[in-house]
Amino acid sequence: MLQWPWFRAAFAGAAVTVGIALAGPLQAADAPATIPEPPPEIIVTTPRGSASGGIEPLLELSPSELDSYGADSLSDLVDALRPLTRSSRGDQAAVVLINGHLAGQTEFDNLPREAIERVEVLPESVALQYGFSENRRVLNFVLREHYSAVPLRATESGATEGGGQAIAADASRVQLNDEARITLLASYKDNAFLSDSDRGIDVPDSSYYTLLPDTTDTKVAATVSRSILGVSSSFEASYEVMSTRSLQGLADVSSAAGEIEQPLDESSAVRTSRIAMQFTGQLHDFVWGTTVYYMHVASRSTSDLGIDSAGDLSIDRTESAFNIGNLQISVSGPAASLPAGPVIANFKFGLQYQGFDTRDSEPGAPLTASNLVRTVRSANVNASVPIAKRERGILPALGELSGTFSASLDSVSDFGNLFSESVGLDWHPIKKLHLDAIYTDHRTAPTVQQLRAPPIYTTNVETFDYITQQTVYLTEITGGNEVLSPTDSRQGSFGVSIRPFAGKTEFLAHYEENRISNAIGALPPTDAAVESAFPERFVRDADGTLISIDDRWVNLERERVNDVKWGVNVWIPIGESPAMAMANRIEFSLFDTWYLNDVTLIRPGIPELNLLDGAPSDVSGGQPRHKIEFHTLYHRDGLGVLLAVAWRSPTVVGTGDPAAPDPIYFSSLGTADLRVFLDLGHLPWTRGASWAQGARAALAVTNLFDRRQTVHDADGATPTAFDPGFLDPLGRVLALTVRKVF
Repeated sequence: MLQWPWFRAAFAGAAVTVGIALAGPLQAADAPATIPEPPPEIIVTTPRGSASGGIEPLLELSPSELDSYGADSLSDLVDALRPLTRSSRGDQAAVVLINGHLAGQTEFDNLPREAIERVEVLPESVALQYGFSENRRVLNFVLREHYSAVPLRATESGATEGGGQAIAADASRVQLNDEARITLLASYKDNAFLSDSDRGIDVPDSSYYTLLPDTTDTKVAATVSRSILGVSSSFEASYEVMSTRSLQGLADVSSAAGEIEQPLDESSAVRTSRIAMQFTGQLHDFVWGTTVYYMHVASRSTSDLGIDSAGDLSIDRTESAFNIGNLQISVSGPAASLPAGPVIANFKFGLQYQGFDTRDSEPGAPLTASNLVRTVRSANVNASVPIAKRERGILPALGELSGTFSASLDSVSDFGNLFSESVGLDWHPIKKLHLDAIYTDHRTAPTVQQLRAPPIYTTNVETFDYITQQTVYLTEITGGNEVLSPTDSRQGSFGVSIRPFAGKTEFLAHYEENRISNAIGALPPTDAAVESAFPERFVRDADGTLISIDDRWVNLERERVNDVKWGVNVWIPIGESPAMAMANRIEFSLFDTWYLNDVTLIRPGIPELNLLDGAPSDVSGGQPRHKIEFHTLYHRDGLGVLLAVAWRSPTVVGTGDPAAPDPIYFSSLGTADLRVFLDLGHLPWTRGASWAQGARAALAVTNLFDRRQTVHDADGATPTAFDPGFLDPLGRVLALTVRKVF
């Protein structure tokens, strides 16, 4: 049963009480004491906040349409709008702007949905103007000119099977006055740990093994933005502390004198400080921008390894400090004029400093310390070159056709010069039809953490050994690898979109080929090919039982993935909305990712791993041939229902002797997530009540039907490593959220 302890209810109540007390004096200075009515339905068409450079938005969303998603913050709204921001050129997340400027991460997290006047969904060509490749759509959030509020939110969740309780609360202060903006945010999250015994997993000492760690996360953040001498300026700062604690079984008492029962703890604490400044202005037809950024991340971890021969607890301790400073300058605008139109280009220059210090204290070994300093000088140019333009009479039979290209050079202090490039075509033969093609060749150096992160030893990690077909509890080593090489990623895609038809309906499809050389990743699941490629990474005892894996980063020789992504977004209005209410409609999207090829070559001379045909990909089996996503929204007069369904096709993985493998069958899996919300200020029976304005209650159910993947071998038995509790520890989760904007 899901429990709601009195002290958690008291915590939420205290947060609301403190927030109301805070709201009072703040509102007294900035706004009338009475609760304001919801803003009227007005679509502003002035240039304020424009990001398109004259390019018509694909879609504009009004305040009523935005409210119908039931989103609390900008980050929630970006997730809700994902079906509308998919590109026919790739599956990357949209570029996010605020009032036509690149969104700072802190302001993006701090601003509530109610501060948004409208949202523009802009085509991929606009991404070029901000220094991104032309394979991502752009979301521009236009803020209200005047807005003052104190949003408060409290959430409690837990699994219906028991355990997994979590609480979260946040309070913020938002003040908008034309281009002057101030936001403050404080948030707290706590997730209780979940043990093997909570899910009935039949292993010795199951109450001393953690499926999910105990986690706390506290954050404070602030932003200040204003226009200074015609230059848009912003400053943001944040500080976050995250700590985790888990149990990794009991110490092996056979090596100690006497009988003891010593739990093995693993804990970590990460403190992140971040500041950033951004300046944007206009010089003639060009927009320039400067960003200065600094972040400091300090982490500390301890891992209990067991009892040593002297009867003492053996502990591995690591510390690290990561510092990064970045200066970036960009200029965008018409670089040249051609008969079909101007060449829009973005020039970007950057200088970055990274410093990574580590200290590692392994049992029985002297303290080791390392330091890596990296500097990166970068230059990048993106451009869109018009070729045909029907409106100008330039090759009118072609409609609108343009070419795109980008080139970048990163001079990395420890890896030399890394060159990347892309070329593409963007074609609108008729207004509603869009065709595109793009090829990219991108070279990246491994991060300083991938190179120098200190080794962390975690004991009693549950793992399935595909060679011996056993579930084993072993010691896993994670951390950096100093001999990693840069990655070369080559991607080609062809896309088509048809929009809009039947109202706001849109069809999208794209084919993509990916070829990655020296891909950086963790070791694939343990099978014969993986162990033969990295024999030094695996330790077995005299009986052949796997007892240790060195899972630090490695370079994989080559990866090849081909897939087709296609689907449709549909928007159907229903009835007439009352005055001041939100847009009533049904909205849904259906997308399928069809994997045609997924092959990994670990090292030369080793057989390739075909993840679609017998090779394991992760704990869920091989690579499914199909992944289907379905999202739907029903909204009417303040009541919203959102349903998200995900389905993956079944896979079969071979175990044991590669010449005559024994199959393990992984079932298909379909899960559904449901969210129901009530905007009390818009419900017919509470619309006129002042207390209901800005109030929302939401109930979310994750994994609505409590579905888990089933796994079995040829005899119908399920290996312990694939127990449902391991694959999905929480199962069905209920979460209740109460939110009020003062």
